[in-house]
Amino acid sequence: MAEVLEPSREGIRKAVAVLRAGGIVAFPTETVYGMGCDATNEEALRRLYEIKGRSLNKPFIVGVWSRDYVGKIAEVDERAEKLMEAFFPGPLTLVLKSKGVMPSLLSPKGKIAVRMPAHEVPLQLMEMLRKPIVVPSANLSGRPSLMRWEHVVEELGSRIDAVVKGECKVGVESTIVDLTETPAKVLRVGAVSVESIKKHVEVVVEPRKETYSLSCQVYVFVGERALQRIKEFVDEAEKRGRVVVIAREKITDETIVIGKSAEEYSANLFSAVREAESRRPDIIVIEGVENEAIMDRLRRLAGERVFRV
Repeated sequence: MAEVLEPSREGIRKAVAVLRAGGIVAFPTETVYGMGCDATNEEALRRLYEIKGRSLNKPFIVGVWSRDYVGKIAEVDERAEKLMEAFFPGPLTLVLKSKGVMPSLLSPKGKIAVRMPAHEVPLQLMEMLRKPIVVPSANLSGRPSLMRWEHVVEELGSRIDAVVKGECKVGVESTIVDLTETPAKVLRVGAVSVESIKKHVEVVVEPRKETYSLSCQVYVFVGERALQRIKEFVDEAEKRGRVVVIAREKITDETIVIGKSAEEYSANLFSAVREAESRRPDIIVIEGVENEAIMDRLRRLAGERVFRV
């Protein structure tokens, strides 16, 4: 079972020892919980791919502890400089041309994804290790991301070596921008808005088709009439089975109240989905919000069952 560590100097030291030995450590980031290994250790990388159940064709994001380090592993052009100046450290991942110094697993097409987290735990891990670590989300591929260390232990504790306690505040993953193309492409909408990125470089958004795998159906209603439509839908759906609602105010006895502001909603969404699924419902109904990153995640949860009302 994974050792649970405090985010203290001693806890960080123990986590670094695990990383040096080729182990897998989960840790908080500003977005969601991550888990990683020494990015230069190919054996550890292969183990992490296996743990996540992730295709080798989907390379991990490489975490760095300074902007200067990016230039050691990737080609940094003027656009990259602008975005790093604006958003590093922070929830933005840049896909750049690789210099070929990292394991080929991380740059199979001559590209490498790089991010500098805005959270002291992964930064301290890398600074003490003196090496980059990969920073994928701490979840099984296809499952929603996790926000709490307790949930990481529940889902992954028997597979990884250590979990560092800590808090994640943003609640959605980093935005991914591919700078190897012109114009640049947003491959994943995330915590940094597309509009914010457009202030610095020209970008286009590439739609995502991936969905999360849950044990029940998910329906999302968004718009001025969302709450009323959810009430009507639940009245009918409860005739077919158990329904859990995730919304910004209480609608039924089975409602998980998620918070009224977009910031609260984002920070609580994945934990609310996990709690809802743990109740073993037949259907989860979610009140959506007008936020591009949140709606991207809700579409991944619900697939085609997203309704504007």
